[in-house]
Amino acid sequence: MLVATAGCNKFLEEKSKTSLAIPKTVKDLQALMDYELYTIRSFPVGMDVAADYYFMNDNDVKSLGSELSDIYLLNNKETKLSDWSESYKKIMYANIVLDNIDRAALDGLTVADKNLTKGTALFHRSWNFFWLVQQFSPAYDGGTAKLELGIPLRNTSDINVSFQRATLEQTFVQIISDLKEAISLLPDLPLKKTRPSKAAVYALLARTLLYMGNLDEALKYATLCLQIQPDLINYNLIPPNAATPFELMNSEVIFHCSLAASDKIFGGTKSYVDTLLFESYPEGDLRKSLYFKKSTNGFFNFKGSYGGPTGTAEFAGLATDEIYLIKAECEARSNKLLDANNTMTDLLKVRFESGKLPIIPKDKSGLTNFILGEREKELAFRFGIRWADIKRLNKLYDAGISIKRIVDGKEYVLEPNDKRFAMWIPPTIIVEGDLLQNP
Repeated sequence: MLVATAGCNKFLEEKSKTSLAIPKTVKDLQALMDYELYTIRSFPVGMDVAADYYFMNDNDVKSLGSELSDIYLLNNKETKLSDWSESYKKIMYANIVLDNIDRAALDGLTVADKNLTKGTALFHRSWNFFWLVQQFSPAYDGGTAKLELGIPLRNTSDINVSFQRATLEQTFVQIISDLKEAISLLPDLPLKKTRPSKAAVYALLARTLLYMGNLDEALKYATLCLQIQPDLINYNLIPPNAATPFELMNSEVIFHCSLAASDKIFGGTKSYVDTLLFESYPEGDLRKSLYFKKSTNGFFNFKGSYGGPTGTAEFAGLATDEIYLIKAECEARSNKLLDANNTMTDLLKVRFESGKLPIIPKDKSGLTNFILGEREKELAFRFGIRWADIKRLNKLYDAGISIKRIVDGKEYVLEPNDKRFAMWIPPTIIVEGDLLQNP
């Protein structure tokens, strides 16, 4: 079966030079969605390169190459072409499915199989739209979203149709629309965790709505997700010195994907956990020994990925620990303080040694800040989340979080709400697509 070539004009890095053979059966379309090389790998790395949970030594920064070093130094004007093109390639695959699923032959399969394939495509399109808007657009603010630039909302596999950038509001509306349409098409839990499910849709809706500041709806979908999959790993049962503590597709994973091997700078020895973040894990916090290992230079490397036994693949999917944190934050900000306390207790009692559970504040401000601190510690080195969190917390709650680097004695700073939080779209894409560039 021929699948989509890397040739979506104006959105991929090169124009197609071959014809496109369209799959004719549901089985073929599902195979396209199960093509793991693209659907669950190769995500935009720029957000993590610019995040504040790690640092690198000066020589290793220089070895990154011009694009990644530019992002590490917080200039954000030399974004990797693949950060854009690979995402739109996956969107193209999803659109091939959506353009052809209604007329595809069952060929021995069932209507439920057809629904699964369509729901999978809707999820993958929204998933990739979500990450693109986090990297290339400003943080969402309901008061200005109609005026801010989002991303091109490519909704057809026809490479001859061009798209300009939608507004930020239109972009988020499309993400939510795709996800809500997928709900009735997908099973509660997947046959395998590299496929989306109803739980995964609820999880991504909760995350998306949290970033929009829609706390009631985010809480609703976080709750629905945890009703299907509430599992948490008891970290007390994992040997603290384990080289790779977490199994691939463990019980917390709702939807599995990870960064491609060529994109990894976080799982080896070149990146070290930020010293202030490392010191924020108190006595009795099992994450400190399960997430990090001491390097020969006295700093600490990350080892606690949910990406699997290799210990080096950065987890880029959805997991229940994040959903507990979304639920707790929404509850705290909505004055449901006892509920938030209970939600955090459920999470932390399997993260701390017995008898060493931290005291959870009871007032709204203290509890909210406590939850945000736990979110930063729990989801450290979790693909894309910290970058998106800094953007939304600064925009919606005036958190005042800046990112700082010191390289060769020079300080580089990304101030709160700086325009560089919307990274430059690769210039090749701007020229070929005649798109508006970020400031």
